Amino acid sequence: MSHPRSADSKISIIHWPAKTLVNPVIGKPSRPISGDTEYQTMNVFEGLGGKVSSGTWQSTAGHFSSNVQGYIEFCVIVEGDCRLVDPDGTVHRFGVGDHFIMPEGWTGHWEVDSFVKKVYLVAEA
Repeated sequence: MSHPRSADSKISIIHWPAKTLVNPVIGKPSRPISGDTEYQTMNVFEGLGGKVSSGTWQSTAGHFSSNVQGYIEFCVIVEGDCRLVDPDGTVHRFGVGDHFIMPEGWTGHWEVDSFVKKVYLVAEA
């Protein structure tokens, strides 16, 4: 199975086994606040000419800024927990099974105490 798959070539169900990361992108946040955070992203699906994508993302402990520009993102926490903090200080706590949407234009920061993993769907705005 090659990754990422494209919906543009064949219509079929796309399945990726639990806990599978094939050729993940490993990096560090571009806007760190504290900690030595490392993340892994695996984009499993791309469609609509690259305007929609889905996959898994996971992060080690740390605090880092987020600036959602040009897209919206739907997330489901599948392992660990985190907090997303709005610029006004409002704290949103998320754990396993929680769903949330980061709307286009949202800014704030992530707080990860030990580890978090999410499944995401991103659509360009």
